[in-house]
Amino acid sequence: MINEEIKKKIENLFEKKKYKELIEFANQHVDSDERPPGLASLIGTCYFLKEKRSLKDLSFSLKFFEEAYLKGQKSMHGLSGVTNFMNLSVIAAKKSTDFLPNIYKAEKYYEETSNFFSNNANFLVAAKNLFWFQLNNQKVKTISDQIIFNKNTPLIEKSGSIFFQNYIYNLSQKEYTEAAVNNSKNFPKYISKKLNEINFNENQKIHLGFVSGDFTDQHSIFYFLKDTFKYLDKKIFKIFLFSFNRGQNNYWLGQNEIKKVADEFIDLEKFKNQECIEIIQGKKINILFDIMGFSFTKRTLIFNARVAPIQISWLATCNTVGLNNIDYMLADENLITQEEENQYPEKIIKLPNIWNAHCGYDFERKLNISPCVKNDFFTFGSLNRYHKISDQVVEVWSKILLKCEKSKLILKSSSFECNIQMIREKFRKYGVEHKIEILDVRNYPYKKDHLNVYNKIDLALDTFPYNGVTTTFEALWMGVPVIVLKGFNFNSKCGFSIIKNSNFVNLISESPEEYVERAVYFYNNKSEFLKLKNNVFNNILSTPLFKTKKFSEDFGKSLLSIMKNNL
Repeated sequence: MINEEIKKKIENLFEKKKYKELIEFANQHVDSDERPPGLASLIGTCYFLKEKRSLKDLSFSLKFFEEAYLKGQKSMHGLSGVTNFMNLSVIAAKKSTDFLPNIYKAEKYYEETSNFFSNNANFLVAAKNLFWFQLNNQKVKTISDQIIFNKNTPLIEKSGSIFFQNYIYNLSQKEYTEAAVNNSKNFPKYISKKLNEINFNENQKIHLGFVSGDFTDQHSIFYFLKDTFKYLDKKIFKIFLFSFNRGQNNYWLGQNEIKKVADEFIDLEKFKNQECIEIIQGKKINILFDIMGFSFTKRTLIFNARVAPIQISWLATCNTVGLNNIDYMLADENLITQEEENQYPEKIIKLPNIWNAHCGYDFERKLNISPCVKNDFFTFGSLNRYHKISDQVVEVWSKILLKCEKSKLILKSSSFECNIQMIREKFRKYGVEHKIEILDVRNYPYKKDHLNVYNKIDLALDTFPYNGVTTTFEALWMGVPVIVLKGFNFNSKCGFSIIKNSNFVNLISESPEEYVERAVYFYNNKSEFLKLKNNVFNNILSTPLFKTKKFSEDFGKSLLSIMKNNL
């Protein structure tokens, strides 16, 4: 037992945030054998909270959290210890591969306690993050289901767990929508001014408001928004951008670029949601766009209020958030068929051709010689996030590599998400790990560096059921064909819509088996493939994918039609 004087001193030091002093004092006055789990957990917290925290501090923090768990086991302190150990294992492993053993140890501790702590929200969230780091989608799915039905789980985590279902191969859109709608019933209700109290007749133009946390050239939506805004008829529309800065690198550069094509740019980051609603309504917005979805649920909550007469979901996470105050979802005829429209709570507005268009990049395109011409092997590639590489994707890609003897697969994520060892292990099961080349995203800091990776790739492979969008546009812009698998809902048919609009329909697969067949066919018929590759490079910019002016015109006409129908 710790005497009261020592206990009060420790409490006092923690309250004053004197973490280094607390650690030294506790170690001097409390023998390690007598140290209770609560104190071990507190010391672990102090190591983590230290100013200018080092990797050594992280190591000590993990040590004390582990001690708290082992001493506390199934007590409150044991719960705190194992939860903190799981969370910190992921944080540390992202900083150094030296911490990877802790990941597997954390997995072991989770398995020991999962039944006992399965109702604790913090424990579930930590476990979800642990298995997300390991790219164990099936485990994340199991834990996500527990999170969704746990009454004590924070709303943001529940929403994230619902969105995760998009990564699962056997997703049912009906079940997804049901979960999203049920989740939205728990969203806080904000106060908004009644629409009949706002004099929209004072607007000389139609006021369009776009809400996002990603108005930066470092985010993919920048390349879909810039020309759309640029070419909208400014005699008819006035564009308001409501921004939530999420601390991205080079944020201000991207912000300044997007400012040029907007009428007003309003930074809302420092304001609470209720204040944001008042600011937005003060601009008399006729149509308000959510371009965040579940990617930024904290701010999407704004749309739970009737902020504008018309509220639309577009371009964000390509699925519903379940809010009845979001009236429309912008899609196209390839993404959602007429028979599928009733699976979404929003009314589906189908833009001509495609639901978005890409402005391309501001450096010269060059037709590079395909790597298979210079090398004695064929290079497949994917620059999608690693979490999109589902177990089904690994199986299909492995079959391709096995059937194509002289081939390899280049992988590169758009962000640093996990250790490459986790990716390689997925392919080891099929005996093709030696054919996988994994690039470290940190070696490609600039957009041009990233795009130049496509010069190393003959044929790109899309992920499923969570398709790439920006990566597919990128590949095609660089002249690299992309094989896609047609899915069953908005999110999983993005690749299908992009490739169909590219007019290279021989890249579309209706089944995993056909996906493999198409990849192997191009491997075995290189002359035909090289003709395809040249045609992609020479013709892709004349397709709806990059005809941003025409897209913006169609976009404006659709908005006018929506306005007319809502008079």
